[in-house]
Amino acid sequence: MFSINKLKIITFVILGGVLFNSHANSLKYILNNSLNNAPELLEAKADIDIAVAKVNQTRAQHFPVISVTGNKLLGQYHRDKSDYDNNSFIPGLRGELNIYSFGGIENDVERNEKEQLYYQFKYSETKENVAYTISDLYLKALLAKESIAVKKKSLDRHNKIISELNVIARNDEGRVSEYVQAEARKILVEQDINYYEKELMTTLSTLSKYTGFPVGESDLVNPFDGMTVSDMYSEFTAENNNQNPAYLVSQADIDAKKMGVKVENKKQLPRINLTGNITKDDRQIGIDVTWDIINFSSLYSIDEKVSQLNAAQQRMERVIRDIEEARRLSVINIQKSTQKLKILDAQILSSTKVVDFYQLQFNVARRSLLDVLNAEKELSDVELSYATTLSDLRYGMLDYLYAQGKLSHWALNSHTH
Repeated sequence: MFSINKLKIITFVILGGVLFNSHANSLKYILNNSLNNAPELLEAKADIDIAVAKVNQTRAQHFPVISVTGNKLLGQYHRDKSDYDNNSFIPGLRGELNIYSFGGIENDVERNEKEQLYYQFKYSETKENVAYTISDLYLKALLAKESIAVKKKSLDRHNKIISELNVIARNDEGRVSEYVQAEARKILVEQDINYYEKELMTTLSTLSKYTGFPVGESDLVNPFDGMTVSDMYSEFTAENNNQNPAYLVSQADIDAKKMGVKVENKKQLPRINLTGNITKDDRQIGIDVTWDIINFSSLYSIDEKVSQLNAAQQRMERVIRDIEEARRLSVINIQKSTQKLKILDAQILSSTKVVDFYQLQFNVARRSLLDVLNAEKELSDVELSYATTLSDLRYGMLDYLYAQGKLSHWALNSHTH
């Protein structure tokens, strides 16, 4: 009992370690190790830092401004000699402190805080976009890998046919043409393999641009293996659009644009500052009131901000429309791909039987080689269609996660698979 149980445990640990290492660069692993260090996300993080600095910069308008001054007259003329000032260099200090701005500074701070929130949501949106780009390349490479496997199976079947024909052709010169015909079909299959191998290599090369490390063919596995469609719907369906980063970005943009209109309107009101000047000979303190009674540039600036707000509101409508459309299309893709896979699965079984039957009938001269080759091509086409449809299902699940704004959450936080 001891040896059997020990053997089971050791075997499980060894196989588990082998499987883990063989798929160390799975899609989730790639996303976990690539997202936070992607240049696009580092740029988005820098934009957040810029927005924080702008908030602090605007808030600092409440603080006093102290300047060093220096004054020296280069020339002067006065009819009354008592009006002449000293020609020597006069150093001094100037201070200015805003006393009241009718809420202009506060609104400006709030506007910049909304923009900071905008860039924070923009970071999340960028993370979703980068995650989708990486996932798209990964699934594209996986499809190429599976297409190669399908074509190699077809190549093996062609080699088997050619091997049998080679024996026949040596004993019957009249069958040489059939051998040549089979060779020609084999070459077409090899061309298909070469095409998909090129597709695989170029896609993996592009993928490595985002990962920073090479991703091999052996790393490509079904990223949704172990997670059913029902699991995905129950775990990753958002209650509303408020959880989608694209929606949150648009909403924050609208809020910032609204505050921008308020800020421009407040600029039409007076600003009251406390000012003071100190030199070695003089001390001055006073109230400085600035009020643009006529400023056409400011009026046009208000019109600009209102137009920007309208544009942001229209973008929000487009974002909502795109999110809902993407969600609907992904669900349709999942449903139809699932149905088609069941049909293709049955068709593969039938086509395999047809190939076997035709091969037997060819051996007894009741079927031509062309019939066998056509049946083989039909089987290969169905198998390739199965691989393509399976890829469509994966893309449907990927698109659903992306439409829900949950793709990076699936990669970084999900316990499924």
